[in-house]
Amino acid sequence: MTWILAVLSAQEASVGGTVFDAALWSFVAMVPVLISAWVGLRFSPGKRITSFLLALSSGLLIALLSYDLVEIAFRLGGIFPSLGGFCMGIIVYITANRIIADGGIGRRNSRSCGGLGDLSPEQTAERNASIALVVGAVLDGIPESMSIGIAFLDNPLVSASVVLAVAIANIPEGLASGVGLKRSGFGTQKILLIWSCVVASCVVASVAAYVIMSDVGVTAKAALTAFAGGGVLAMTFNTIVPEAYEETHDAISILGGIGFASAFVVSHIFSH
Repeated sequence: MTWILAVLSAQEASVGGTVFDAALWSFVAMVPVLISAWVGLRFSPGKRITSFLLALSSGLLIALLSYDLVEIAFRLGGIFPSLGGFCMGIIVYITANRIIADGGIGRRNSRSCGGLGDLSPEQTAERNASIALVVGAVLDGIPESMSIGIAFLDNPLVSASVVLAVAIANIPEGLASGVGLKRSGFGTQKILLIWSCVVASCVVASVAAYVIMSDVGVTAKAALTAFAGGGVLAMTFNTIVPEAYEETHDAISILGGIGFASAFVVSHIFSH
């Protein structure tokens, strides 16, 4: 990931990122989920490996929302727009995630079931399961992608830690879901097509966030930035931490702490 940081730091002379930057770096951050899904299909890594990476990414994402989203939102608009947007992001994510979970896609990071869980024969119909899985994966990726688009608005250097955190966080998700979907009976081409659609959708979300945020006032910009942070927090606690804890147990605190410290250092070194 050092090449990501090097390229981003080379943008120091520019005032802010462009919509092309938002699209490009969202793709760079999201494509690891596609690559790691292929690796999961090919090599079937053990659950302990994916849990280790999930625990690490939980710390990265918490640092991302703390220093590159909520903190920036507070600086832009103050406490009330920040807290309002943050709470709304949590509520919207939880609501959407509950709807998807009720449809049977409750464990998207699990290598044993790939998010399909214990479904009735009717629910395991191939078409419905494929659609639900795509929706669930996009739901996880949207707040992350929004954070990349938002971070490129004013200072491209802010995005170094954002891209790093999202890219690393996507690796265990791809590994786990690749293995799980294979166990669930999905073919290789279909699995890779699913994740390609997820990557494309997240790039669109990043561009949309950039475009929308470019034309709004400071208060709305703060609220929307914090909204992305709330979505990242809810996604981390709802879908990443539970899967990570199953194998890492108490070590999740250490691994998460390492992830947090790494993102903290990157954020403060490459944003100045």
